[in-house]
Amino acid sequence: MAALLAWATLRAVPSGAELVNRGGLALLDDVAASALHPSLEAEFLSVVLEATATTLALALLGTLGALVLGLIGGLVLSDVAWGGRLPWTVRAGRLVLRGVLVAVRSVHELVWALFFVSVLGLDPLVAVLALALPFGAQSAQVFGETFDAVPDAPLRSLRAAGAKRCSALVYALLPGTAPLLLSYSFYRFECALRSAVVLGVAGVGGLGFELTVSLQSRNWDEVWTLVAALLTLAAAVELWSSRVRSDVAVVTCADWSVGRERSRETGGSVVHEPSREAGPSVGRERSRSLGGERSREVGRSPRGLSRTTRWSLAMVVPAIAVAWWWSGLSPAGLASARTRELGGRLLADLWPPALPEGGWRTLTGAVFDTVAMAVLAMVVAVVVTLMVGPWATRPRTGRRGADGRIWARWARRALWWTTRLLLLILRSIPPTVWAIVALLALFPGVLPGALALGLYTGGILARLVAEAWETMDLGPRDSLLGSGVPRAVASVATMAPPSANHLITYTLYRFEICVRDTAVVGVVGAAGLGVLLGDRLASFDFQVVTSVLLASLLVSVGVELLGRRLRRGLRT
Repeated sequence: MAALLAWATLRAVPSGAELVNRGGLALLDDVAASALHPSLEAEFLSVVLEATATTLALALLGTLGALVLGLIGGLVLSDVAWGGRLPWTVRAGRLVLRGVLVAVRSVHELVWALFFVSVLGLDPLVAVLALALPFGAQSAQVFGETFDAVPDAPLRSLRAAGAKRCSALVYALLPGTAPLLLSYSFYRFECALRSAVVLGVAGVGGLGFELTVSLQSRNWDEVWTLVAALLTLAAAVELWSSRVRSDVAVVTCADWSVGRERSRETGGSVVHEPSREAGPSVGRERSRSLGGERSREVGRSPRGLSRTTRWSLAMVVPAIAVAWWWSGLSPAGLASARTRELGGRLLADLWPPALPEGGWRTLTGAVFDTVAMAVLAMVVAVVVTLMVGPWATRPRTGRRGADGRIWARWARRALWWTTRLLLLILRSIPPTVWAIVALLALFPGVLPGALALGLYTGGILARLVAEAWETMDLGPRDSLLGSGVPRAVASVATMAPPSANHLITYTLYRFEICVRDTAVVGVVGAAGLGVLLGDRLASFDFQVVTSVLLASLLVSVGVELLGRRLRRGLRT
């Protein structure tokens, strides 16, 4: 790791290169000066409200498409759903499907949007498809492994009694997995909202598009108004999603990321093999007690679902209908003669792959820049997590916590709200916007891209780690305190090892995703494969685009396999 970090630093900061763009620093000063004077004109506020509604509609419809694809793909990939020994044709088909899912989810949703724009134009269908395809590929893996985790005795009993396969799945398989599937669905909508903002770079509308236009026009007062709207929307959706997820399946974002399912009855947790993207990969299970305190905080009441969850479930279908009407979505464009012609021409132009100017040296250089950018971005994210994460954990008291002073408890709670707000800002502002801001102060290269991705990833990583730290059992610490051990020594001795394990696990998980996200900051001019991809797409050099995508696929799969191997070793 030390050697990798040193190599990434040397690649990002070559000797003798000028890094700071002194001309851009004046622009940053203008940006900061306009923070207290956002645009409040009635006409622009109307545009902001329309863009907010568009972002919500696109995120909801994209989530719907991803869940439909995920449910179908999950049933196909599930061993429990098929039952018994599979014929070789089915095994071969599932193997092909797994490969297709890996390839689809390795391509960032922004890249999918750029492809679809070239075929469909600036149509809302572009955003929906760009969200549905990669998220659907991730959901298929999550759903398939979730199905395989439930006991299959009821399903086998129905099949033995003569029930048809579809009926047996509906009555025996889906009810047992419904809480986790619903919980993941609401979490997926939370992620789709952030991605819908990123798609604004492709011109598909919403807050991301308006934010990109205002940044390019240097209308800083409009930028701050849009940022405020984005933060308000993200905070509302995250609070609502967290409430519903905790009520439905007692699962937090941290649990989804490493495949942990909380048990409502015992307050413990079941840990599974983690998946590619925040999903409960469910291989062989092993239980680990987390203590009852956290489960009581987020557990479901004996009376059943809360009013918030019941209303949320009741409003799903009307919300989808309103989102469909508001966005003006029309799938008919997929079947038009123009779409078939442009799609066929695009596929023909993509093959065979061709090397960019400079040959293998240029391509491998972009690959190295991508890896170096992801490594340095994770360094920034870990620094943010270590500085902010401990204060972002929900204040808890152990056995000796009741005698604390009131002002200290209020100060701790105020600090918790402040750090949570900071993390919300970091992860809600798209990495493309962070990259544009970084490029104002730094010259294009690996460093501004790493800084932009690091800030964005830090907001996500610190949240995941903080949620994991909140679940740690305080019993061992209190036992040492009862034995007369000083508080500092007891805390370090009992809480440092599991805290470090959580940090390492989530860092490896986010590194896999960070490699894929380098395409986002690259498209706006940072460095890596994203820059090469954006330039070739702009010049319609699709054969080189294919080579870049293949290189990105190999890097993503290699990093994913390495990260999964390391996480498995840590658990062992």
